[in-house]
Amino acid sequence: MTITFHVLDAMDELPAALKDDIMGELQAANERIARLVQLDRLDIVVAPEAWAMPAYGFNGYANSPGRITITFKPGSPRLHDPERPDRILGTLAHEMHHVLRMRRGGEPDTYTLGSRFVSEGLAQCFEEEAGAPTPFYAVALDDAALTMMAERARPLLSASDFNHDDWMFGRRNDPEWPRSAGYSVGYALVKAWLEKKGLSALKAAGVPATEMTDDWLAGGVSLRSPPN
Repeated sequence: MTITFHVLDAMDELPAALKDDIMGELQAANERIARLVQLDRLDIVVAPEAWAMPAYGFNGYANSPGRITITFKPGSPRLHDPERPDRILGTLAHEMHHVLRMRRGGEPDTYTLGSRFVSEGLAQCFEEEAGAPTPFYAVALDDAALTMMAERARPLLSASDFNHDDWMFGRRNDPEWPRSAGYSVGYALVKAWLEKKGLSALKAAGVPATEMTDDWLAGGVSLRSPPN
């Protein structure tokens, strides 16, 4: 397995001790994920960035089949939360699943709303399989909000001109577009489909999105919020 970490911080924006801790946690997360799946020829770029997920103080991106970028916001108080190692594990697992899906042909040439749901739902389920807690954005909706957004999504699953930010991040102070709705719909869909098929997110990495969304549209799976 050839996974190489590259730290890009020429201006020392991240304090040295914090950077060392983060890199140790990333290495530990990588070793834990490697028990489930062996990835080779993968560069993981670690760098400071002004924007980050507010709840974590960092964010991850799967840039291509051969590169992941994880950016940390200098000065974010969330970087000192005791949950940081679990969040790093979940984020790395999430982005590695995206890479795996790209390599197995599961990512479409043109993203649709349905394929976005499936890709994110699988990545969130893989976070759990890697031993990380269920991410907050996977369970951001109660039953009423999940039903509302699922019904809104059903006729749009094949659309490629959807508003990504509205669906995935929501609109501030607008209950009609709740935060993380797309992630939660995707998680509920994939979770239900995997349970029905007796598969893991790892095994289903190459499954076409339409296989899951068509099953949903046909009534083969039902979306539900996890119990509290």
